[in-house]
Amino acid sequence: MKQFDHDEIIDVAFQTATNDELFAAQPQEQAKTPEQARQESEEALRALSEEVMKDPERCFCRNCGKPIFKDASVCVHCNYVVNPVALQQGQRLIRARREKYEKGHRIRNFITNLTGIDLESPEQKARWAVRRQEYHFQTSGRVFCTCCGTEVDPGASVCVKCNYVLNPMAVRRAQLAVRDRTAKLSRADLIKSVLVPGYGHRMYKMYAERRPQIAKPCRTAGYVNAGLIAALAIIILTILSNL
Repeated sequence: MKQFDHDEIIDVAFQTATNDELFAAQPQEQAKTPEQARQESEEALRALSEEVMKDPERCFCRNCGKPIFKDASVCVHCNYVVNPVALQQGQRLIRARREKYEKGHRIRNFITNLTGIDLESPEQKARWAVRRQEYHFQTSGRVFCTCCGTEVDPGASVCVKCNYVLNPMAVRRAQLAVRDRTAKLSRADLIKSVLVPGYGHRMYKMYAERRPQIAKPCRTAGYVNAGLIAALAIIILTILSNL
């Protein structure tokens, strides 16, 4: 069975055939010149762009801003990995299909290994060809909104045109930061800090960095509580000593 090198990657962006299509016999194609292959590739990309623009479920590549399908794993225009998880799943699917194909032709593989004569058809070889792609996971500097295609700041968490959330984690952190800055000390926490031993110090440790406007009053109330407890202990000891 053919082993795939680590520096090679299966072209999942283009090899998306179903199981029936995968094992069906294909007519042999004539040899094409590099110029003809380049023209056909450009025409295919233009046709794909027009098809995607008609689809209401389209989105845009974050690296080049060109339209792609919403479930695409790799941008066919710039080879940017839009969805790394889907890319890995596609690679595993292609390898599983290859293994299934190899298991179904063990006699042919045995003859090939014994005699050195390759009995696999050129059409099938072309179907299983592994093309090295310049896939990349980093953007080239310019970043585009995946919802509307507008160029945005590389560090932006929300698109300024369509308000699409580009970085949900950053938005969540910003919401928490605003909530911490605007938080106010409740009357119940202040009373508990004065009356309950240790409550004010626990509140201070919990909110010392995030909410100092709450942590400092709770610490002061905790000191008051400690003073009251100490004074009460002194009074009790004094009473007991006088008995």
